[in-house]
Amino acid sequence: MVLRLMKIFSLAFVETAVERARRGPARPTWGFGFEWVVRALRRDFIDMLGWPYPKVRADLDARFSPDKAVRRVERTADVLGGVPAVWFEPPGAMDRGVVLYLHGGSYLFGSTKTHAELMARLALSSGARVVGIDYRLAPEHRYPAQLEDALAAFGALVERGHAPGEIALAGDSAGGNLALVAQLALRDRGEQARCAALVSPWLDLTASSASTRENDPTDYGTREGLARQARDFAGAIPLDDPRLSPLHARLDGLGPLFVQVGDAERLRDEGLELARRAREAGVDVTLDVLRDMPHNGPVLAEYHPEGARGADAVGAYLRARLSAGAVEPQPGAPPRRPGEAATAQRA
Repeated sequence: MVLRLMKIFSLAFVETAVERARRGPARPTWGFGFEWVVRALRRDFIDMLGWPYPKVRADLDARFSPDKAVRRVERTADVLGGVPAVWFEPPGAMDRGVVLYLHGGSYLFGSTKTHAELMARLALSSGARVVGIDYRLAPEHRYPAQLEDALAAFGALVERGHAPGEIALAGDSAGGNLALVAQLALRDRGEQARCAALVSPWLDLTASSASTRENDPTDYGTREGLARQARDFAGAIPLDDPRLSPLHARLDGLGPLFVQVGDAERLRDEGLELARRAREAGVDVTLDVLRDMPHNGPVLAEYHPEGARGADAVGAYLRARLSAGAVEPQPGAPPRRPGEAATAQRA
């Protein structure tokens, strides 16, 4: 793995130097180092497209990631509704509000390991305990397995004494899709989360928006690769089915939404269109566009100030919403701390 990554970064370094000499920076605020990182990520994702998904997962889980935020929080393993989970608790965490975080990875890879730094950063900036879950992944487990796991985890938090209004949903990329799909399901049940924060959400699996083509040179992965991953997740379900592509779902009655996109990312237009449609449906929407950011800007917080601003903006939104939505505990039903009364592992 180390030699492979060294090769990728070496080729990306040369490519960055050549392209900047010919055309200047790919985006106005991209320094050499950041552009190098983005080009390396692009090469990395393209290279992995031909791998079996178990190999991709193992490779990503084994990689070193920045851990400055992780070292400042307390991590606790848990099980929520039969779903493996990890809590990230910041110093002086608020008493009641919690964030249920759903990681990205095209529903095919990613985990609480790959997203640990992002979840820890959100815990610190929001002041809330963040719990991430390792929901089942496709293609071994296709829809609705992921939704079932998200709802089971949400239900477990309610069983532990949290009112739905004390829980925020959040997620990036496919996790943003899942956070929205879960909130839609909760709306239909009459027990929505306090809000849903969607970071670079993957909302239209058909990849038909203009930005999927226009921003292809400034994002990592490829449009064709994303389309292939969509098919591997969806199986026999049409890609435009609202259950998979919630951009096409009925949005009225939803609780507050935070939608964040990078203006250099492939999924930009999907996020912008969701914000527009949700507002037309009467939803309280906060839209945050990160200048010059590729996909999932907060993950790149250590490499670009706009990525750091994006991570802080998500945290500030969650802090404000959970503080405003705090509900007094019912007598005799205090919320359990992370790790208490863990339910049985999924079969």
